[in-house]
Amino acid sequence: MTCPSTEFIHVLRVPPDVKSAREAIRWVNWGIDPDEFAVET
Repeated sequence: MTCPSTEFIHVLRVPPDVKSAREAIRWVNWGIDPDEFAVET
């Protein structure tokens, strides 16, 4: 993940059986799919 204000890159660990970035995002966010995220303006 990259912090939008500082551009600092954070690395998160996911289980070794996770096969895609979308699946990793879903796992980190308690099952919420990336398409369900709200965009803040």
